[in-house]
Amino acid sequence: MKTNFEKISIETIDKNVNIKINDNIEIPQTLYKYYVLSHFAVESLENSTVHFGHSYRMNDLMDGNFLLWDFDGFLDTYMHEMQLPMQQKENYRHYLLNEISKDFLQYIGYFCLCETHKNDLLWTHYTNEKGYCIEFDTQLLLNSFKAHQSYFFPINYGELKRIDFEKHIIKTQTNGKRISVDANIPLFYTLANKEGFWNYEKEWRLIIRDKNFSPVSRPENIISAEKSKKEKEDLKSRNLQVSRESINKIILSTLFFNNERFDHFETINNEVVQLTFLEDKFKKDLIKFLTILREEFGDKIFQVNKYLKEGMVIRDITYKVEILEITEKHVQIRKMPYPNVY
Repeated sequence: MKTNFEKISIETIDKNVNIKINDNIEIPQTLYKYYVLSHFAVESLENSTVHFGHSYRMNDLMDGNFLLWDFDGFLDTYMHEMQLPMQQKENYRHYLLNEISKDFLQYIGYFCLCETHKNDLLWTHYTNEKGYCIEFDTQLLLNSFKAHQSYFFPINYGELKRIDFEKHIIKTQTNGKRISVDANIPLFYTLANKEGFWNYEKEWRLIIRDKNFSPVSRPENIISAEKSKKEKEDLKSRNLQVSRESINKIILSTLFFNNERFDHFETINNEVVQLTFLEDKFKKDLIKFLTILREEFGDKIFQVNKYLKEGMVIRDITYKVEILEITEKHVQIRKMPYPNVY
């Protein structure tokens, strides 16, 4: 059984899923992940981990959303075969959708990446223009997860259309009246397609199944503060180790060095500047982040900026950054113009 899209096809054979990237789609050699500078992002960089999010926590409400399933045909057949009262149809709809999807979604995690480091909207939306992005070597990144059941593909963008659930499943009856449903194609369909207005993200998605992933409550379900706190703590189970060699560059945003982090700027010479840290609750994480960069990524630190090229305003890497000294009071950096920019 197989279904085709513009960028990928999804096929299931003997309950195993194969997602094939269409021949006219080239896999990028490098991919990018944008980050706001936060305690969790710094901790992740320190530990060489990336976070595999759950569909319920994505910024697109249609991610993993079963509104994309035309479920009525299957439900009517099920009600008839099980000799169930039709007045209970909506109750069974809710029950079956939950049963079909709960184990699948619990053990699925996504790591979403972008094709470019020049995406103005992602710099704004995901870093507030003050964070950073990581350039990954695509193949080395994928090699980090060879031991996992994983799927890697570009997101297909366009008008969202419902898929006939009954026509894309494998249904078997076991133990008398019990029905088993393999719904891999409808399930992955909801994870691989997004509305056209998301096209600016140019997203590639790495999906992993891992039995150690923690469960996440549906966003419309109101849970206790205690359970919510535990779920947030359990999200650490979704942090998976990545090869440090897969990181090519740490690219700082245009406004990374700003007045919300530093309260004094001093020029040491033409290239070297000293910035005094602002005394606030974010200082500790900022120092830790800069220390990690200096010790672990000394020759891989860059910064983007806006500039004119052939009459066009573009954003690209403009500087290579060297962190020379870090103390509890200040950081000294050297910015060197990146080749072929101006």
